[in-house]
Amino acid sequence: MLEIQIISTSSSSHYLEFGLDSNEVSSFELQLWITKFGARAVDWVQSLSLGWISFMGGDVWVQNQPETIVGRATFFNEKKDFIVGIVANEQPNIIKILDSIGISTDGEWSIESITIPKTLNHPNGMYSKLPKSFFKKREGVLKAEFLRNMKTTSATESPLQLLSGEPLRGECAYLVLKNTSTSQVRLYKISINMTESKA
Repeated sequence: MLEIQIISTSSSSHYLEFGLDSNEVSSFELQLWITKFGARAVDWVQSLSLGWISFMGGDVWVQNQPETIVGRATFFNEKKDFIVGIVANEQPNIIKILDSIGISTDGEWSIESITIPKTLNHPNGMYSKLPKSFFKKREGVLKAEFLRNMKTTSATESPLQLLSGEPLRGECAYLVLKNTSTSQVRLYKISINMTESKA
């Protein structure tokens, strides 16, 4: 039996982070939103035959199990959206234009945010979104062209700039994908097409 000690740290007033010692071979991070529960925190987290179990305030919680038990993406009896963060940083020393994205999946996804860090040429950074209505299914893959920079004319995000702003460009980008399905969704692969920026 492998025993792992979990270390907890508070990184803000809203949630606790649980992670393994950085010297361990494997690692994970778990964030728990604790506003609803006040000052209480999770007493213990363990994998049992029932699945992933957590103990908090004398209660036992079965987390993220098939619908026959408590429902997928359900934590502490609350249904959560499934969110995936993606970093696009191939050839990080070259400025690239984000052209399109392909998502191999059996569900529907939206891109809640696309964030490109600040640079000398773009002191406000870049920001965009990609609603699921822009994706088209082709050969079993959800495909869409990226929309434009919502911060083209100011530091404030403008929805009008999604279609008329400048193209998204930078050395790297951080994308947040969201799925709101109540049933199982498989995410197999994400492909981001980029071209080298001449400007």
